[in-house]
Amino acid sequence: MFNKSTFGLAFFLLLVSFTFTFGTADALKRRSPLHSDVIEEVEAKRLDKLIQETDFIAVFFYTRTCENCKEILEELEKIDDDANKYGVEFVKNSERAASKKYGINTFPTLVYFRHGEPSTYDGDLQNEEEVLDWLTSVESMDLPDRIEEVNAKILQNYIDEHDFVAVLFYKQNHKKSDKVLQKLEEIDDDADERDVGFVKISDETLAYEYGLEDLPSLVYYRKKIPIVYSGDLENEKRVLEWLLEFRDTVDDPDEFVVDSDEIEDVSAAVLQRLIEDTDHLAVLFYDDKDADSVQVLAELENIDDECDQHGIAFVKIDDLDVSKRFGIEYDELPTLVYFEGKVPNFYQGDLMKEESVLEWLIHQQSADEIEDVSDAVLADMIDSSSFLAVLFYDRNNKNCQDVLKELENIDDECDEKGIAFVKIDDRELAKVYGLHDELPALVYFENRIPSVYQGDLKNEEAVLEWLIKQQSSDEIEEVSHELLNVLVTKNNQLAALIYKPKDKQSEKVLKELEHIDDECDEKGIVFVKTDDVEAAEKYGIRKLPALLFFKYQVPLAYSGDLTDEDKVLEWLLNQQESDQIELVNSRTLRGLIETSTSLAVLFYDDGTESIKALKDLETIDDDADKYGIPFVKIDDATIAKEFGLADELPVLVYFENRLPTVYEGDITDEDAALAWLVRQRTEDTIEEVTQEILDDLLKEREYVLVYFAPNHCKECDTILHETLEHIDDDTDEHGILFVTTDDLSYLQKYKITVDKYPILVLFRNQEPIIYKGNLHDQTAILHWLTADDTLDDPDEIEEVNERMLDKILDRSPYVAVLFTKEKCSECDKVLNKLEDIDDDANEASIDFVRVKDVQLAKEYNIISFPALVFFRRRIPLFFENGSLKDADNVLKWLLAQKDTHEDVIEAVDKHMLNVLLDDVDHIVVYFYDDDECDAETKRLIKQNKDKDYKLKDNENICDRILHELENIDDETDQEGIHFVKIEDAEYAHEMGITQLPALVYFEHKMPSLYDGDLLEEEEVLEWLIKQKNEDTIENVNREILFRMIAEREYLAVFFYKPDDDESAEIAEHLEKIDDDCGDYDVGLVKCSDQLIAKKYGIRNPPGLVYFRRGKHIRYEGNLFDEDEVLEWLTRSDNMEMSDAIEKVNRRMFERLLERTNYLAVLFYTKVDCKNCDKVLEELERIDDEADSAGIKFVKVEDSQLAKEYGVFALPALVFFKRGDEIPVIFAGDFKKAEKILEWLINQKDPSLDRIEEVDSGTLRKLIDTADHLAVYFYLPESDECRKILEDLENIDTETDRQGIIFVKTKDNTVAKDYGIQEMPALIYFEKRIPSIYQEDISAEEDVLQWLIQQKTEDTIESVNRELLEQLIANTQYLVVYFYKPHCKACDIVLEELENIDDDCEIYGINFVKIQDQNLAKRYGLKNYPALVYFRNGNPLIFDGDLRNEELVFQWLIEDENRELADEIEDVNGRMLEKLINDKPFLAVLFYNRECADCEEAIKSLENIDDEADIFGIDFVKVNDIAANNKYNIQKLPSLAFFRKQQQFMVYEGDLHNEEAVLKWLTSNDVFNIKDEIEEVNRKMLEKILNDNDFVAVYFYETDCYDCDAILNELEHIDDDTDELDIMFVKIHDTKYARKYGINDVPALVFFRKKFPSIYRGDLIHEDEVLEWLKRNRYRHPELNFFMYAITAITGAFIFYTLFLIFCIKRKSDLKSE
Repeated sequence: MFNKSTFGLAFFLLLVSFTFTFGTADALKRRSPLHSDVIEEVEAKRLDKLIQETDFIAVFFYTRTCENCKEILEELEKIDDDANKYGVEFVKNSERAASKKYGINTFPTLVYFRHGEPSTYDGDLQNEEEVLDWLTSVESMDLPDRIEEVNAKILQNYIDEHDFVAVLFYKQNHKKSDKVLQKLEEIDDDADERDVGFVKISDETLAYEYGLEDLPSLVYYRKKIPIVYSGDLENEKRVLEWLLEFRDTVDDPDEFVVDSDEIEDVSAAVLQRLIEDTDHLAVLFYDDKDADSVQVLAELENIDDECDQHGIAFVKIDDLDVSKRFGIEYDELPTLVYFEGKVPNFYQGDLMKEESVLEWLIHQQSADEIEDVSDAVLADMIDSSSFLAVLFYDRNNKNCQDVLKELENIDDECDEKGIAFVKIDDRELAKVYGLHDELPALVYFENRIPSVYQGDLKNEEAVLEWLIKQQSSDEIEEVSHELLNVLVTKNNQLAALIYKPKDKQSEKVLKELEHIDDECDEKGIVFVKTDDVEAAEKYGIRKLPALLFFKYQVPLAYSGDLTDEDKVLEWLLNQQESDQIELVNSRTLRGLIETSTSLAVLFYDDGTESIKALKDLETIDDDADKYGIPFVKIDDATIAKEFGLADELPVLVYFENRLPTVYEGDITDEDAALAWLVRQRTEDTIEEVTQEILDDLLKEREYVLVYFAPNHCKECDTILHETLEHIDDDTDEHGILFVTTDDLSYLQKYKITVDKYPILVLFRNQEPIIYKGNLHDQTAILHWLTADDTLDDPDEIEEVNERMLDKILDRSPYVAVLFTKEKCSECDKVLNKLEDIDDDANEASIDFVRVKDVQLAKEYNIISFPALVFFRRRIPLFFENGSLKDADNVLKWLLAQKDTHEDVIEAVDKHMLNVLLDDVDHIVVYFYDDDECDAETKRLIKQNKDKDYKLKDNENICDRILHELENIDDETDQEGIHFVKIEDAEYAHEMGITQLPALVYFEHKMPSLYDGDLLEEEEVLEWLIKQKNEDTIENVNREILFRMIAEREYLAVFFYKPDDDESAEIAEHLEKIDDDCGDYDVGLVKCSDQLIAKKYGIRNPPGLVYFRRGKHIRYEGNLFDEDEVLEWLTRSDNMEMSDAIEKVNRRMFERLLERTNYLAVLFYTKVDCKNCDKVLEELERIDDEADSAGIKFVKVEDSQLAKEYGVFALPALVFFKRGDEIPVIFAGDFKKAEKILEWLINQKDPSLDRIEEVDSGTLRKLIDTADHLAVYFYLPESDECRKILEDLENIDTETDRQGIIFVKTKDNTVAKDYGIQEMPALIYFEKRIPSIYQEDISAEEDVLQWLIQQKTEDTIESVNRELLEQLIANTQYLVVYFYKPHCKACDIVLEELENIDDDCEIYGINFVKIQDQNLAKRYGLKNYPALVYFRNGNPLIFDGDLRNEELVFQWLIEDENRELADEIEDVNGRMLEKLINDKPFLAVLFYNRECADCEEAIKSLENIDDEADIFGIDFVKVNDIAANNKYNIQKLPSLAFFRKQQQFMVYEGDLHNEEAVLKWLTSNDVFNIKDEIEEVNRKMLEKILNDNDFVAVYFYETDCYDCDAILNELEHIDDDTDELDIMFVKIHDTKYARKYGINDVPALVFFRKKFPSIYRGDLIHEDEVLEWLKRNRYRHPELNFFMYAITAITGAFIFYTLFLIFCIKRKSDLKSE
């Protein structure tokens, strides 16, 4: 017996041991996470940190036992890089605790966190493309009542895919931004319903791009064109109206009518079509307001029919923009152009002779001539023609004429082949294309790519064969080195093959690459080839053949196999699309630095920090390109060392005109780096340099000002930004380069001791001069910099630059300049010699400087070096008296020039005079010609007048005049007037001076002709002094006047009579406003030519004529009133020209701002602005239309003024509205003039003064979405309706201002829906509730007051029977107040009930009133007033006190009144929001009434409605599209369970299986909320105890401070209990607590398989609670005293029973025995 028991026990213990060992091993077994080289695995804590810190992160949650997770992960890895491009980080996690924390219960699951907000992907995870679309779409994060956050790349993607996008640019942690955001989120859903996407972005770099300096700002992208909102962003309703107003656009097509007896007038678009489609076309470019044009037009219309008979179409166009496209300026109108095969030919004869014109046109039609074109026309043809042959020739060259004669034989054949053939006489343009040799030369252009013909141009057959071959061949075009340079600058993407001629490998490569030439063309990549060795040398290529790809002028070399064309094409396309920063070598980098105006360079190495920086910066490469900043990288330590950067890698350097600036910020913050680059590109900043860069600058530059500021210096930045940067432009003007550095070792190199930092040092030809004044005084610093003592070096001849020389010539009358050049040994020798006489020259008051500037030397016709020029009051004299090495002779010559030329007027040539006119403000020129002077002298001798002029023997009249004028040369010098003479009759005639000799005074290049006796030198001097010192009006002759009319934009001409008192008096008055006219860029001159006066309508001088770009108007006012004249001249309508945008200066602009209500200003520059001319041409197309709309359009060439208005990049269009403090900057596409015009008109008046017509569909949508809507129903054929409509349109603007949308409709179907039987009618809708206007609609003021009252006051809407029936049928919750007229009690109650109208709206309960006693009887109402509550059409009568509005309101919102028996309540969107906020457990069925499946689902779910109620779960249904969108419900029907307001889960199972639904609703997964102990009721707790082995229950009560405090502490361990598989809940039910022996709350009970254990410790210490739960999780349950007693009694009873049975009975048995 013992053995059997022992064996059994041993077997039992062995079995338990085995089970425990292997079970535990299996439990402890862990599968390793899925391996991935792409998507990073992160653990829970790091994941939490990433979600908090990363704006956009996608997390792939999976389990280690998941079978298909690996396959899905492989698919997702394919889109990891793409997601990163959009700024979305991709990670994965396999920890169940982490997934549970974020509510993930099914695996695998992809969750997208955007700024911490999660969104779960419910599509196919193995379809990686759909996943990527979801991640990069705004819809993936469509949060309820939230504007979605995007980054720059997702925003661009969203804008590309959607027509209408509103973007709020804002700052994070910014009070105003938060306030605006809160307001705008109220209209997010409304915008969505109107297909306007609404997103937000906190990208300040992107905001800076649009000039949005003040954030927050709203930008509306309409068809990708941005419009900036200028109104109040906190007025969300006005913002919504503005967005909807810009919702649609209309384009009017051009039409062309052929059937006319006149020459047809066409638009630009029609003309373009005619040029392309018409074989023979004559076009008259004219101006319909110009008399000459009108006269020519009248003549040419006589030959219109004859042209038709000859097959020549004849049209005319009045469009200056189009004229300019063909190189026709305004003063050249009218002009006739004949087009044949798209090639223009210009008529050079008299257009008034129509017979000659007709003859020329017919001749052109039949002639085989090659058309001559201008440079403007040629540029247009190169851009627009697929095949073009251009002959560059010289019409004065016989060889060119011979070639031309031969080539004209093949002109027709070229036309037949579709090759346009033109010629141009322009040697300078030929040089651009590398044609430096003798002309003629033939260039063939195919898609803008040029090829130069190398054969014999006189062999026309060979030329034709070559042209046809070029056209038909798929060969890569051959270009020269010069042509390649031109193409690189003109094309953003260019591939160039550099090869060896007659090389087998090169031939093989060429053959292969020609297969991909067409594909490159299709992708927009220009492909050329060259065998020019210079190209290879320039780009550092040693081995040929080689392929280079130029992207924004940055070259990239292909390193693969050139014979594999597929790989090459793939590489080219990858480079085209690549976001990578281009890698360059040292030679290429140096070339780029030399040639690029702007360049960003990343110097890096192979370190970890460099790799990270490179990865970050490559995201802004394309953005930098958009700003015109090429971005390259280089990993060459040698060149980094040259710039002193070897120890700081990685480092970002910006080069502007070869000057480098080092970026000091965080290089891994790409947005900050881009913003810095843009600022460097657009703003004037002082560049920061390293020691090595500073070394190079000091060697290259004569004057360098260096601000030494150490990093630890507190006031250095203040001085830099507030003082020094204000004088940066001034130092530039003086030729002084200004930089800053924190490298203080440089001071030691020059032995500069410093007591205090910062310090300012000027290096003058590498010699340091320290500034010792106040660094906060910018005026003192600038004065010190420009002082002679600072700039001059007494011991040597100073080297100066062009600007510095200009300043010296201004201040010094005598200057000797030695012109030298680089690498010139002779120059160095001469310099050494001449420095010996520098001090002697200075003692003689002669400044001696040297210039090393070849371009500047060319201006003075200096071609050999060295050269010495002596400037006497800016007049140059050239040293030609021996060797420059003879210093004594040079000094003697300088002193002689200074002294002996005191009384001599300097002679100049044409070139030098032009230089002087540009440089000198006041100059008088004596024009003469010896031949004309001799002829005039002979005439005087013949008339015996030579004695009157005191002519000597062999002396002509010019010599005599010159002799007299030289007597006043010194006096003119003293007055600051330079006096020169020029013997050049041809140049004088070009200047408009027809009669010689002549004396002309120029002031700021404005000429004034002296008309007195030139022999009276004293009178001449008096006249000159008066011209300079007084406000005199310049006198001009006929020819000068004509030239000025052609050259000047604005010119006022005073025509007067000589020796006329009235003319003299008027002239005195006009001279008072001469300077004022100059301020407005209006030239004021006078002319005594009576014939010219008559031509311009002044038959009886004096009179004033105003020329605006050649067009004239006559002044009809009082010439004695100079103020009135000035007002007239500067009046905007007089300065305005209909066919061009007026140019104004700062003062004119300021005047326009004061006087103009709506002003559009184009800020532009003629310097370094490729797009300005194109933009100007585009905008001039809409100038007249803008004017018609009441918008004044001007242009301003003033970059400083532009900066004052926040414009840093030109061109820029700014709209000024009088009364608005902040102007609006146009942020759209300048290529679309119509869109710009539309933008301007909308900026002027966003809301047009008319009521918008809508159709029934739009109206229904407005009723559903608009908060405040007024609708006018009318009959279009009714006179009464039309009259009332006119009256109502008077209040449209006011209703807009009040936030009421006003529309009209003639659709009777909608009217009938609301019981409207008679028209016209007016209904006001407030949040879909209608109210009918009962009074006279024609009284618009009463209507307006009623509408305002409806909107602003808490009024209950009045309805009729038909409307009420509609509302009962269609409204879920409707309260109807029945009342009767003349009832005081009704009025009192109504007044009380109106206090709760708004509160009812919050709950989605609509409130209306009606006076209809018959209808009231239907509901059994006999007494008035009465209140009936309709719930989905079911009526319920209120039987309480109607005067107690609080009681009424509570009755309306009570659940028992809202809910209907035996069915799921139907709620609207607003009621749903309230329920979600108020109910702890809410099940919501989203459905559609027209959905059959929805009806079946409702029937099934109504079976469990009561059971759900038992569990404390409210069950409702909703049919609301807005609610569906808000909660991202994609399919109907759908069931969502809401816990704790916005947290919800969607049921994925079968809605017809009600038991499964109920089980899901009451399951643990649904109740589990992250970081919170879940609230349950009694029924739920029982279910949880049945379903879970381990449950912790916290019992508490309300109004208990300790309960709340303990609860806060216990929630800290909620996640930890989850990891222990302990379900933690709380219950507010003290009665239920007593069931477990708990009399005092708060209390904690742990249930282990329903067996309770009570916690006896202090609940406030959550760590001790957690430790207790852990112990109880793995131990037997604890029993309280009561249970111990029960157990003890039970045990005692059992023991006592056994005792009685075995012991007492045993004794009885023994007794009996």
